[in-house]
Amino acid sequence: MEEQLNLVSKLSLSEMALRRVVISLWNESDIPAEIERAGNFVWKTRGSFEPKFINEVEKKVSKLLIPELLKKRMLDVVEPLRIEISKWQWLHRHCFIRISHTKLDMNIYKQLCWTCTGAIDYRKTAEKLVRLKTLSIKKRYRLACVYCLEDCIPVLWMDLPEKYKSRFNHDVHPSLYRTYYLEYYWASVLKGEEFRLNDIIPGEFVNTSSTYLSLFTYSACKGGKDATEYFFQKLTAEEKSSALFRIVCDAFGRFKNVFWWSYNDQLELRSGVLFYLLSLLNREEQMQIFKQHPSICLNCFLDWPWQDLLLGIADTIWNFLPEDQYGDVLERLFRNGVIFGTGYYLPELFRNFFMHSPVEFKKGYVDCEISYSVRFLSEFLEAEDIETIKVVLGNVESGDRIRLLSHSSICSLFLLMIDQGAGHLVKLCIDAAELSKEERMIIKRNYMASDFKDRTTYEFKLLLEMLDGSGVIANTAKGSGNEALTQAKRPSSEEEKECLLKKLKSH
Repeated sequence: MEEQLNLVSKLSLSEMALRRVVISLWNESDIPAEIERAGNFVWKTRGSFEPKFINEVEKKVSKLLIPELLKKRMLDVVEPLRIEISKWQWLHRHCFIRISHTKLDMNIYKQLCWTCTGAIDYRKTAEKLVRLKTLSIKKRYRLACVYCLEDCIPVLWMDLPEKYKSRFNHDVHPSLYRTYYLEYYWASVLKGEEFRLNDIIPGEFVNTSSTYLSLFTYSACKGGKDATEYFFQKLTAEEKSSALFRIVCDAFGRFKNVFWWSYNDQLELRSGVLFYLLSLLNREEQMQIFKQHPSICLNCFLDWPWQDLLLGIADTIWNFLPEDQYGDVLERLFRNGVIFGTGYYLPELFRNFFMHSPVEFKKGYVDCEISYSVRFLSEFLEAEDIETIKVVLGNVESGDRIRLLSHSSICSLFLLMIDQGAGHLVKLCIDAAELSKEERMIIKRNYMASDFKDRTTYEFKLLLEMLDGSGVIANTAKGSGNEALTQAKRPSSEEEKECLLKKLKSH
């Protein structure tokens, strides 16, 4: 039988070291102090998130006496690490909201433990927090239960108020917070009582022949990695042999369309659970999971910090991924990497992934871009990432490249950027496409033949000049106004300009 797939991170030592340095910058005293004062360090869109934390860390990186290339690599992970912190905080707030409305203070922040790949180690962090006397005994007991810290739980149980313990004597009803089942499980164990499975987990997960099999099934499908791992170790060899693959299939089937911000009160990314489950299977079983759930498997590798495994696993999964699921992968790439800032914009990874994707996937990208399901190009332009634009436009077929750049949505995007003083980026984008003279003429004719009515405006004339290769643009900051250097006529009135802007924003 073939060996299992290697699901161990392949990050280089230098990359691990760079991530460790950025983590240390996040932990410098002034950053936690700012976070504590803000009191709202939770995930938000990149545009609305309080930017000063990120800016402070980026300033620290810029002051380091290291080569610029290393600085760039470090800057690429500032945002992912910020998201790791805010995700951890939010998920724990969500789970413990009934017993705490407190903000993330510095004492808690300082307990965060990190892996060598730049992810928060939830279990080790919990082990430190349950020993933190400034946390209430209730919080520490709950944390210990969630992470199945069996050595700590009996000690914490003894210190719990009797009133809190008495809650476990009452009839239990399914809770919105799925981690509560672990509190009831451990209370039953400590009191030496029969665990009332049917009371705390849905009947579909109950196996009357085995309590541990029921708990493993529920944890694998709905819970966190630590509980899943704990209850798997409690299974007999026969239970593991007969039920494991079926349960893993069920867990992957329930993962459809779940992004990490769809919390469902889970303490970890579901992808962490799925990675663990995959590691329990032999290679033949892993291949069956890939065949049955190719899109879900690929999506798992888009989560931090497993992206370094993405390219290797993608070569296998492309063989199983049907074309009608390409759009799902593109949307996940977009949402988890760009648009909401809830993912990780790693341009080098995206470029390599795109270059090695099938031709039909690249064609699907163009379809999604012009149908507004994803807007990669506008995000790349906003980030001034001309290198990625060059890779994307250079790796789609000529007809698809023309179809994309000719579309009214792209024309509107270009015009809006010119109006906002970012015409130099539009020109760089057009140049990066390395269009032939014939392709430029086709796109120009398509623009002229479109139903865009403001073809007499300054911005439109300048765009045509760029396609001719004659437009000269000043490198001005966004929002600085129409400072492009050209002989084209400016809008004749403010009303005309306002009309143009309204039309562009409506596209």
